[in-house]
Amino acid sequence: MTAAAQTPALLAADAALSALGPQPFPLPLGPLAPAVAGAFSAMSRGDWAFAGPRGRVGATLRGASPERLVDPIAGARPYKLAPVSDAPGSRALHAVGAALASKRPTLCLLGPASVASGAFHEALNVGALTGAPAVFVLLLQEITDDAPVGRQLAADPVALAAAHGWHTRSANPTENDVHDAVTAARDAGGPALVCVRIPRA
Repeated sequence: MTAAAQTPALLAADAALSALGPQPFPLPLGPLAPAVAGAFSAMSRGDWAFAGPRGRVGATLRGASPERLVDPIAGARPYKLAPVSDAPGSRALHAVGAALASKRPTLCLLGPASVASGAFHEALNVGALTGAPAVFVLLLQEITDDAPVGRQLAADPVALAAAHGWHTRSANPTENDVHDAVTAARDAGGPALVCVRIPRA
């Protein structure tokens, strides 16, 4: 399949996973689907992936069945999908550690709650100090005015990553653009962050 052909397959797998009653509850990808498809398709199947409850369905593009992904804490080792951590920001540190241990690029999908965490800032520092080939894909979706949370980021995460010496790129929320940006980040040979800003639906 080409990069552009991955989103429909991912949305079908996402619907199948939602129908199975995943833990803690169904979290459909919605407008995040093209970015998740582009990110997973740009990485090698031998690269570890760290994703949250929504993004873990990207492992179906590596051959995992939706049934295998119902319990996020179990992970999916044959497909190089790490278990979902309780604290969203912790996955950034875990991804840097996996990149160091495996000496391979490691994908990490993050959202606003992850980057608002102190663990994200620690991961930026450790990644910069060690040169770990972690590839963070930051999915920033605009929240609606009636959302039960307020502003979570005081500074631009791309500027923070760049200040730490990370390679940074921005991508439009299309599968091909994210695929190209993640491919370039993976090939950069060190820590990299790709920011995808997703407008309100």
